[in-house]
Amino acid sequence: MSSIRGSNTQKIPKRNWKFQLPNVLVMMFIIILFACLLTYIVPAGQFETDEAGISVAGTYQSIEQTPVNPLEALNLILEGGIQASQIVILLLFMGGFFGAVFALDSIPNVINYFVYKYENMGPNILVLGLFTLMGFIGFFIGGDMMIVFVTLGVILARKVRLDPISALAMTFLPLFLGFSVGPSGMAMIGQMIASETPLFSGYGMRTVIFLIFISVTAVYVLVYTRRVSKDNSRSLMSNDDWLRELDEDTDIEENKVKTLAWQDMSVLLIMVIAPIVLAIGNTVLGWSEVYGNSTFITVFFIAFVLCFLIKRKSLDDMVASFTKGVQDMVIVAVVIILATTISVILEEGNILSTIVNTMTEPLDGMPIGFSAIVIFIINALFNLLVPSGSGLMGIMIPILQPVADVLGMTQQVLITAIGFGGGLGNLITPTLGVTVGSIALAKANFGSWIKFMMPLFLIWVIIGSVILYYLATIGWTGY
Repeated sequence: MSSIRGSNTQKIPKRNWKFQLPNVLVMMFIIILFACLLTYIVPAGQFETDEAGISVAGTYQSIEQTPVNPLEALNLILEGGIQASQIVILLLFMGGFFGAVFALDSIPNVINYFVYKYENMGPNILVLGLFTLMGFIGFFIGGDMMIVFVTLGVILARKVRLDPISALAMTFLPLFLGFSVGPSGMAMIGQMIASETPLFSGYGMRTVIFLIFISVTAVYVLVYTRRVSKDNSRSLMSNDDWLRELDEDTDIEENKVKTLAWQDMSVLLIMVIAPIVLAIGNTVLGWSEVYGNSTFITVFFIAFVLCFLIKRKSLDDMVASFTKGVQDMVIVAVVIILATTISVILEEGNILSTIVNTMTEPLDGMPIGFSAIVIFIINALFNLLVPSGSGLMGIMIPILQPVADVLGMTQQVLITAIGFGGGLGNLITPTLGVTVGSIALAKANFGSWIKFMMPLFLIWVIIGSVILYYLATIGWTGY
């Protein structure tokens, strides 16, 4: 019989030197300098805007160059922090709640128990279980603050001797895939901006689309984790540091949990039920329309307190654990602020309108099915400059809507094409704080993540193109 820990006796393979990307903070500052350079090279321009501040298609005009130098860019970090303040605040609180709950050892105990119980079945059943749960959560709520679940993937990956890429593939990947192609993420944002399309319309079709993407992705992830489980040297990580840490971690072998306490199971159930309650509240009861994203803090605060009461921990323990969880999220918060600063630099340089105008010009007169595919690809590329769902939809829908009208493309298809490009593109962009923050949280690196993601992304492009061609051809409205 094969065992999850069958590779424990393997020697750490020697590898030749490979180029490694710099520390995530260094990389963000390099991208900031590149953004500054673009403001000197790309011609400045702008669209006229209506009373609501929305760009008007066909009104693009060149303006005087407004370059941003590196010193000015440093001044814009504060503005980046202001624009990212909501997600940073949510992230710090959510990180505190989740970090504190993980410190209770209940979730590691449950994972240890299932690792022991299914030891001879290999890690795939555990990988698939966590992947499915994360996909379910991403389908209903998603959002940047969900990256705290990456910690759960790290715990499981260490228990079954998988690499940091596997930790991201089990958590970050399905969470944000659900947000990208499901009905409650990018599509909902687009429907809010494109007022003619009813909110949550096309729910059935988007559910089918989600199931197609998540099924193909699950197979891809399982193939990778199975490969790494059998032979650690086949990991795509650019170094062996993660493997050395596993070999030095004696707790993995010593903490076999053969029985499961009701308190530990209760803590896990609370943490699973909390996002379900949030999803029902936001989608059925309309919490998000009244309270916005503040319900995330409310629901998970209640879950956090219940978990500590069940484990009979003191108030001092709660505060200390919460504080430690917040500290672990600080570097991620800084990365998100720097990533937002990049968008601010491009806006101050007035080059976003020029790039949008250049990219959308070829759509004139193109067949409707292929136009939808081109819009998908354009937005995947443009997403590098505006890695924000609401930002991308807010820029692209007003510009592309008149073009779509001329082509006979429905607003629902347009929203879907933009959503595919922006949402799926977010999983491979180095300018999105959540992506690089998740990678940092898992102790992976961007270069290794890209090696893992590029074949999958190409598969997504093929699947998405087929879906968009079909939807555009049939004139899908979703209502």
